[in-house]
Amino acid sequence: MNKKTYKNLIILSVGLALVLMIVLFARDRSNQNIYTGFLKPAEGAWSEIMNGAEQSQIIVYLGEKVVHNVRAYGIEIESIVSENESAIIQIWRDKESNEIVEIAAKLEGQNETICVDASLMGILIPSFDTLLPAIETPEKYNSKNEYTYDTFTTKTGKTIQIAKFIDENNMEIWLSSEVPFGIVKIIDWIEKTETGEVMAWLQDFELSGGKQKISENEMLNCKKMNFPNLSR
Repeated sequence: MNKKTYKNLIILSVGLALVLMIVLFARDRSNQNIYTGFLKPAEGAWSEIMNGAEQSQIIVYLGEKVVHNVRAYGIEIESIVSENESAIIQIWRDKESNEIVEIAAKLEGQNETICVDASLMGILIPSFDTLLPAIETPEKYNSKNEYTYDTFTTKTGKTIQIAKFIDENNMEIWLSSEVPFGIVKIIDWIEKTETGEVMAWLQDFELSGGKQKISENEMLNCKKMNFPNLSR
């Protein structure tokens, strides 16, 4: 083998090694954590969440519109309690302040849509506001905070990257930047047990195609209900 051929083989070997290193680096990068906080959903984005009782909630992002002279964004939640029964609640929030502008609710198949007072819901369910699906990343689930990385595959075969957080109540919260409203799984690590109780998990999701069940006209003309003043 002459010196020129030997030199060319050395150059080729070094070049192949560099290409291999680049490929391996790119593969490693593709497997790295890409959690950046909650996804900013497009109108029609939806997710289906199951709870411990095997009941389903379908959550749809309705986009933005003017509601009662306020620029607001809407989220609709359909809670399916049986094959033939579901309850629908639609929440509109001020885009700037995030305050609730309107809540409307109805039963699937019924014509009457009622207005639900946000303050009443706060009295009946003190954590009501914080339990609602979010499109903005809560501060405690900021990507700068401590978490561990993993992947999750839905029953419909969609594999996503997730971040696992532990909250102040020892609940393990799985979140993803690929899923509308962020939530993938919630696990309650019961004290003195080695296995946690799965409270909720992601069944399926899409970034478009979700349909609202309460129309704009029904929401704007919902029937106001007279409830006793429970704040006294």
